[in-house]
Amino acid sequence: MTEDRVALSRRGSIIGVTGNAALAVLKVLTGFFTGSMAILADGVDSTTDILTSVITWISTSVSNKPPDAQHPYGHERADAVASKIVSMVIFFAGAQLAVSSIQKLFSGGSSVENIALVILVAAISSAAKYFLYRYKLGIGKKIDSSVFIADATNMKLDIVISLSVLGGSIFVGITGLQIVDSIVGLAVSALVIKTSIEVFWETNYELMDGLKPGDDIYRVVFDSIERVQGVQNPHKVRVRKMGYKYL
Repeated sequence: MTEDRVALSRRGSIIGVTGNAALAVLKVLTGFFTGSMAILADGVDSTTDILTSVITWISTSVSNKPPDAQHPYGHERADAVASKIVSMVIFFAGAQLAVSSIQKLFSGGSSVENIALVILVAAISSAAKYFLYRYKLGIGKKIDSSVFIADATNMKLDIVISLSVLGGSIFVGITGLQIVDSIVGLAVSALVIKTSIEVFWETNYELMDGLKPGDDIYRVVFDSIERVQGVQNPHKVRVRKMGYKYL
């Protein structure tokens, strides 16, 4: 199982880094050459995804290490710690995008050229991000990795972001209202910040030795115990989650 986790996490991280790197370069260059704040914001978001994929790769490598003298319970909580780091990276990127969008919005400097290129790149990004979301979510559920699921949640937001950029760019192309591009950029930054807070909060349960609402591990344990002949009144069970394991 450990070998499968290592192989799956390595392959998923490599695909995540490669895919996001290609999208980041494409969108950032498009943003610079067209002046679109929305596609540039989307590109910066993809750039942070490269870092989160690298963090995911490193954390899963650490979490798969066996217990040792310093870590008798194992290293599985590296996933939860990495999820916190991922959330902070996402928050910083969102805050930077918000500041840039507000500055451009109030300076009246919105001017987008070659809107057709922006629309094409946003459409490509939407399709690619959907693939990455489904792929990383599948791996996260298969190996029960909180950091992979957190990364997939970020990818899910990226789909919404790219679709928002696509819709906003089409609107700008039809109406000629350039200010909409900066408004979309600001909306994108707000979504990024919201996701960072959700990812940060999600891992609190594990790090605080709690269980998420709806986790029925206690029922599973007691039902299993009560099926053993001669056992009566099982009680005082304490369970904590360590990565993909319950202790």
